[in-house]
Amino acid sequence: MHPTLARQLRRLCGVDSEADLSQYLDNLQQAKLSPELRLFVEGLQELLKRVDSTYEQSDRDLMLRSRSLEQSSSELNEINQKMRGDIASRNRVLQSVREAASRLLDQSEQVHRIPDADDLEGFSSLLSTLIEQQEQRRLELFNQRFAMDQHAIVSITDTQGIIRYVNDKFCDISGYARDELVGKNHNIIHSHEHDHHFFEALWNTIIAGKVWRGEICNQSKSGHPYWVNATIVPFLDDHGKPYQFIGILTDISASKHMAEKIIASERQHRNLIESVSEVIFQMDSEGSLLFLNSAWEAITHFTIAETLGRNFLDFVHINDFDQAVSIFKNLCDKTIDTYKGELRFNSKTEKYCWLELTLQSEIDEDTNTLAFTGTLNDVTERRRIAQVQSEFVSVVSHELRTPITSIRGALGLLDAGMAGPIADEPLKLIKIAHKNSQRLVALVNDILDMEKLMAGKMSLNMDYINLASLVELAIESNSAYAHTYNTRFELCDHPSGIKVIADADRLMQVMSNLFSNAAKFSPPDRAVEISLSIADNKAKVSVRDHGAGIPIEFRARIFSAFAQADSSDTRKQGGTGLGLKISKTLIEKMGGNIGFESELGVGTCFWFSLPLANSP
Repeated sequence: MHPTLARQLRRLCGVDSEADLSQYLDNLQQAKLSPELRLFVEGLQELLKRVDSTYEQSDRDLMLRSRSLEQSSSELNEINQKMRGDIASRNRVLQSVREAASRLLDQSEQVHRIPDADDLEGFSSLLSTLIEQQEQRRLELFNQRFAMDQHAIVSITDTQGIIRYVNDKFCDISGYARDELVGKNHNIIHSHEHDHHFFEALWNTIIAGKVWRGEICNQSKSGHPYWVNATIVPFLDDHGKPYQFIGILTDISASKHMAEKIIASERQHRNLIESVSEVIFQMDSEGSLLFLNSAWEAITHFTIAETLGRNFLDFVHINDFDQAVSIFKNLCDKTIDTYKGELRFNSKTEKYCWLELTLQSEIDEDTNTLAFTGTLNDVTERRRIAQVQSEFVSVVSHELRTPITSIRGALGLLDAGMAGPIADEPLKLIKIAHKNSQRLVALVNDILDMEKLMAGKMSLNMDYINLASLVELAIESNSAYAHTYNTRFELCDHPSGIKVIADADRLMQVMSNLFSNAAKFSPPDRAVEISLSIADNKAKVSVRDHGAGIPIEFRARIFSAFAQADSSDTRKQGGTGLGLKISKTLIEKMGGNIGFESELGVGTCFWFSLPLANSP
């Protein structure tokens, strides 16, 4: 029996022991009892057994709870220790997070609020934000490095000059593979272009933590030199001392070679400028001379040193000073862009010299100001020769043409029989003399015309002209001359009403030259074909013969003065060699063009064209 039940029976029922209880119960069962009491006694016995069992179960439960409490206490101690460790670890992590956040905040460009010391969630959120910013910066740095690698040649070396990194462009230009460069000294690509003083100055700059910039000539693996424009930047540690150097390079080999070519070209041009006989000069907008070549000293005998910086007007002769001032003013005012003419300049050893001045205005690209470039050509001797020529032409005009004209007239009278009958032999000589006198008069007239044209003294009487009528008149005037060569002029195409503006007398002189030349060189009994046409708003007159044609080697100079294809042929056909030169000059002064087409053995066609004129 459970002790607790025994105590309850002893205290309430006076039962001292379990044996006494059993005796009492047995006595009750043996006693004569009513059925109800007997049933009660039997139930009481079962009840006591169940109470006893309950007390035993309670003891077992109590024991189990005690053991459970003991176990729970041990586990709680363990959990408590673990929680203390977790809290300490958390505090350490929180401190690390705080320190990491502080370092990241120092690098952040944005302003952030620092959470409270125990706000782990706040630090976690801040750290996430800062890490995201760092990742964005890392991506930006990656993109910048990628962009730099695409553009520049990049290398990184340590403080001993050992290569730690090179990009693809570095490998491409040097010809080395990456594993041939990394770990090697940078001297592997040095050329012999620079001395040790150059590299000593470079090294002293970067080891002091400063950026070095300059041009370096390196040498590739194949031995070829190449030039780079380099910027070397030192990476500094927390103490401000370099621990690495990054070199950012740009290949300038092509521009370097181009610069060398430009220098050589400039040297060549300077030598050329110094070797020419013309003065080449430059001056600013005020007229101060900035550049002169050596020809200035040879012509004026003023030294370049005493001339530069002075105004060019200081050297113009007093008689041409006002004209020079006017020219310079017009150039400065943009009234004219260029000028070409002859002026007198002072000479150090002579009274003056004639110089042909060519002057052109331009805008200086560097200063955006007006400047001038020009040349001076010594024409003193040419002017002297022109003066002699003018005097000679004057003599020819006044002293030679008059008597020649008289002689030609007298011989003409004798040839016409005006002085009476003359024997055949003397008459033959008179005819020869008369013909030669006519040629001589034509030569003198052509020379005088050329002198007037070249001197610009021939004035043209420009007026509206019916070209078809003038061509018909020229044919009529030269027909007799054509008959002497057994040929004739035939007008093929001649539209009527063609009007041009020209000098009728000078245009008649041109057509007489062309018509007479065609008649002289046409075969007998073959007509010289003359035609008029209109094309591109111009009137064109063509004169075609069927002669031998013009030799190829002579065609380039056919319009030159005294040009003749064959002197023997000229003697046979006659002519001064000035007609085509005069014709070309006259046509061009009237605003037209002149030319020819020729085929050997077929013939030649000379032509000239003049702009059509609107009716007055």
